[in-house]
Amino acid sequence: MLYGYGAVCVGMIIFNFVYNMILKGSDSRLKKRSKKYRKKVTQQIDRIQDGQEVQKKHFSYLEKRLCHVHNLMAFDRALENITPNDEQAFAKYMGLLQPVMLYLAGVYQKRDNLQCAYFAYFIEKHNLKNYMNMDGIQSVMIEYMNKDSLYCRINTLQALYTFGDEKSVTEAISILDRSDSFMHEKILTDGLLSFKGNHNKLIHMLWGKIEDFSERVQLSILNYIRFKSGDYCEEMFAIMQDKSKDKEIRLSAIRYFGKYIYEKAKEPLIAFVSDKNPIHWEYAAISATSLARYEGEDVLNVLMEAMHSSNWYVRYNASISLENHHLNYRDLIEVVGGKDRYAREMIMYRLDSRRLEQEDKGAAT
Repeated sequence: MLYGYGAVCVGMIIFNFVYNMILKGSDSRLKKRSKKYRKKVTQQIDRIQDGQEVQKKHFSYLEKRLCHVHNLMAFDRALENITPNDEQAFAKYMGLLQPVMLYLAGVYQKRDNLQCAYFAYFIEKHNLKNYMNMDGIQSVMIEYMNKDSLYCRINTLQALYTFGDEKSVTEAISILDRSDSFMHEKILTDGLLSFKGNHNKLIHMLWGKIEDFSERVQLSILNYIRFKSGDYCEEMFAIMQDKSKDKEIRLSAIRYFGKYIYEKAKEPLIAFVSDKNPIHWEYAAISATSLARYEGEDVLNVLMEAMHSSNWYVRYNASISLENHHLNYRDLIEVVGGKDRYAREMIMYRLDSRRLEQEDKGAAT
């Protein structure tokens, strides 16, 4: 048994040694290829600086060689390591690569998911939109969304966001939604926030198709709208009041009114916080947060009443909102915390939290 264990250990050592040698050899070959491409690209940029045209055979060479993903990786590193003396010459060279990139987009569309994903990453990484017209390329890349790889779809979306075309992004999201592949709402929302085009136009286009999307995509879009536009109060109010809507959709609408004040929404928010049904605690908790920016005695009263809630999150959010209304906790404890254990514990918790925050700030200073 000991001999068997020793043989396994020796086998693992040999495997690790061989694997490390392969990795070193692969990295060495990548460096050599990268250096070669960097030299060829620099030569063509120098020609542009001298008032000459880029050699046609250079483009033919790239089309032939970059069809192989290892060469594309080397070319990627070469572009990364070039520090041009003449930014205009470099920009002109990159712009002239448009036919090459269009050709490669079609080639990698037929490749496996990993290679397809890498090409999308390459396009996004080098901000090719800044140098060339991407209409033809993005038309091909939208088809990448039909791949059954989430990694490929995410990279493709990231590239499409940099193109700044709201129509292509909307179409890509529609394809993603029809595919039934799971993508976390936050990933989609963060991606939309990185969009390089006109956000108002993109929001308008997405809203026009909002009912066509699944609930998870609708949620991502509503969260995106909350961060980027205050022009949808009426629409969000209708969603908040619609009991047939999914809970998370309605909660997103409630959060919207925590960012954008809409007087018509104040009464429904108060009603949500006043609801004592423990099943509806999420509506009460989120509404308590949203009321932080609404003025009025009725708002203060419902928040102080929420301090008696048996749900910790409702009490906590109400305490934060009361703090935003500039109420002193030591005075507040006399009003709502006298004999109520829940309210008293939350107020003491907030006082201790504030004290610790002040001590941390003092220590940092």
